[in-house]
Amino acid sequence: MQRFSRRKFLRMLTAGGSAAALAGCANGGARREIPGRIVNAGPPKGHTLRKAHRWSDFSAVDEDEYDVVIVGGGVSGLAAAWKLRRAGVDRILLLDLEDQLGGTSRSGEFAGKQFSWGAHYINIPPVEADCIHEVLLDIGVLEGYDPAGKPRVAEGAILPWPHERLFYKGRWVEGIDPFVDASAREKEVYRRFEDEMLRWALYKGRDGRKAFSLPLQYSTRDSRVRRLDQISMAQYLDEQDWQSPGLRWLVDYACRDDYGSLSQQVSAWAGIHYYACRFYDYRLQDQYPADTLTWPSGNGHLVERMAEVVGDDSIRLMSPVVRMAQERNHVNLGYVDLATGYRRKLKAKTVVYAGKLHTVPHILTDLPGEQARVMGAIEYSPWLVAAVYLKNRLETESTTWDNALHGSASLGYIVADHQGADGGKVLIYYWPFVENIHQARRDLLAKDHQFWVRQIMDDLRRAHDDIDDVVEQIDLYRWGHGMIRPSPGSLWGESAKLRQQPLERVFFASCDTTGLPLYEEAVFAGIKAAEQAMDRLGATYASSLGGLHRA
Repeated sequence: MQRFSRRKFLRMLTAGGSAAALAGCANGGARREIPGRIVNAGPPKGHTLRKAHRWSDFSAVDEDEYDVVIVGGGVSGLAAAWKLRRAGVDRILLLDLEDQLGGTSRSGEFAGKQFSWGAHYINIPPVEADCIHEVLLDIGVLEGYDPAGKPRVAEGAILPWPHERLFYKGRWVEGIDPFVDASAREKEVYRRFEDEMLRWALYKGRDGRKAFSLPLQYSTRDSRVRRLDQISMAQYLDEQDWQSPGLRWLVDYACRDDYGSLSQQVSAWAGIHYYACRFYDYRLQDQYPADTLTWPSGNGHLVERMAEVVGDDSIRLMSPVVRMAQERNHVNLGYVDLATGYRRKLKAKTVVYAGKLHTVPHILTDLPGEQARVMGAIEYSPWLVAAVYLKNRLETESTTWDNALHGSASLGYIVADHQGADGGKVLIYYWPFVENIHQARRDLLAKDHQFWVRQIMDDLRRAHDDIDDVVEQIDLYRWGHGMIRPSPGSLWGESAKLRQQPLERVFFASCDTTGLPLYEEAVFAGIKAAEQAMDRLGATYASSLGGLHRA
């Protein structure tokens, strides 16, 4: 029997088919309930940290004393463990509250296909990003450099064409381009914006540093540049008199993509950094590459490679640290073994805290008041990520990796298996909640699977009228505190110093310390904290952070 998609069926009806066949389908009809699950259903494990825990509750004691205990198994914690391993520090232990490493870079799998539940790509790191190059070379993502100094990337890592498209006014357009039918005046505004971002990409301060480096702490200290952190990206656009709806949408899209926020919520320094930290401009493409690197499992691929260096024997999952206190010569840590319910206690000479910083005041009993206030006040954007599994590919003229939806609250979706021969059957849909974030977190916890699936399907139907015919299952992942918001004043002010300030034997990592929720910032922060811990231990090592120490 010949099968017809919903779109083909409606075409037949339009051509004179029986209207009776539409009985029960008015206003979308009684659509089937799509199966699936919320992967991290139930109370968030992180809420375990909020409870009051007494030291007398921790009856089991680990006899070993560790040189370094790392709290958090996301990219930053793994980067710290990687650096310690490569420097020859063997008595380390990494504890994470989840059942899988990676944090917001964790991956999933369905029917043999891998995909990302969060961060899903990086770009070739800029030339100054020494620690990022070192890690990527060590784990085999980079294979060396050509005579011109351009990185050689491992086979299969560079994103193949076509890269991206935008569903705009009822049709797909190539690229993320909201200017396809714009006026000449609006296109001129965009060209001026492009020229200004190019100028910032090439700008160097009086100290010889780039205006917008990656990692960000390698950037110029010039006050003219750092002043941009005191205003919002939207205010910066206003100051330039760039009055263009297309440009405003594009900049908002960029801020939602990297920061889960709108341009009025983001520091102008962070907003410009998105465009100027790499040589994205087509006029610079021959000078140094900025290709996108991705894998079916997204940044889960990088997590897996770094974890191999650390070793399973030094990792404990489902083990949230819920209490820390410093003694004269060590740090006491109390953690809960979620698999057994046992509360265990251990000692460490130093600690790298690579979890979300807003949890620190709940755990570290001697954290100074102002530092506790700053960490507790960090704003995080919540996200909902959906893995949409298809029986067959969507009926579209062509497929791309990134598929944005103009006018949507979501960022659209990526095709996780875009690089595979039988690709196009796993879509990962990203929805950042940019406003009313406290209510959004409550809704993420309270609303059930079908509630969110209905919202997602309504959004996807705008671009794909055959989506109901091909969806097999939709699984969801809720990120209540997905990423730190780089709000105005957060990157170079006093709050940034307090987020990074060590406390005797405890050193803080994660991208929360620097303020930009990027893979590169997480790696930098983890390595920096590991080197601080080794300084305290008196260990000998070669620093991976030459750009930080350069005058």
